[in-house]
Amino acid sequence: MSDLAEGERALDAGQVRYVSRVHRLHVGDRFVAFDPTNAVECDAEILSARRVRLGKCRPSATTAMREITWVHGCPKGDKADAIVRDATELGATRIVFVPTTRSVARPSPTRVERWVRIAREAARQCNRGDAPEVILAPTWEEALQGIDAETRVCLDPRGEPLHAVLSRATGALAFAAGPEGGFTEAELDAARTRNFVLCRLGSFVMRTETAPAAVLGAVALLAP
Repeated sequence: MSDLAEGERALDAGQVRYVSRVHRLHVGDRFVAFDPTNAVECDAEILSARRVRLGKCRPSATTAMREITWVHGCPKGDKADAIVRDATELGATRIVFVPTTRSVARPSPTRVERWVRIAREAARQCNRGDAPEVILAPTWEEALQGIDAETRVCLDPRGEPLHAVLSRATGALAFAAGPEGGFTEAELDAARTRNFVLCRLGSFVMRTETAPAAVLGAVALLAP
C-alpha cells in the first residue's frame, strides 16, 4: 500500500485480490501492511471485503542489509521483468537498466513504470519492507557515473573468480551485467576506468537474465 496512515481505508481491486486469494484472509484477520516506497509498515485488521483498519506506522522491520546497485544492459523481451524480480528478492537497493552497444531492446522511459510496479510486487511477495529504486540510464557512461560503491564488479567470462572479490568486499556493492552478447571492449574499458573489477561467475557462460540470481545469491552467502 502507498501513503499508509492510521485509520480505516478502502482496498483497491489488486489489494483485495492479494489479501483474499493469495493470503486467504477473512474478516477479523490481521496482517502487516507496508509501503515499500517509504519503507514503513503497520498492523492491519480486515473489516470487510474491501476495508481495513490500519494501526500506527513504524519503520519496516525487514529491509535490505546493505546498498547494492545492479546495472544491466537492456535485454530482449520480458527478461528485464525477471531481472527486477530476482534483484529485488535478493536485496538490490538500486536497479539501473541502460542501452549498450549490443542491446537489441531500446525501452522507452515509460517502461520504467512497469519495472517499478514489479519491484514493489516482488518486495511484497518476499516480505521485504523496502523496494529498490529502478531507473533507465540514457548511456553506459552515465550509468557508471551514478555509482558510489566500495566494491564494483563488471561481469566478464575472462575476469577473475567472483568469490575472490566477494570474500574481501566491504561496504556498498555495485555489479554490472551485459545484455545478450555481453559488453564490448570499449564498454569494459570504461568500467575499468570507473574502478570496476572484471569477474566471472564460473566455467559456464550464463544467460543474461540468470546473472542477477547467481551473483546476488553469492553475495548473500559470501558477503552478507
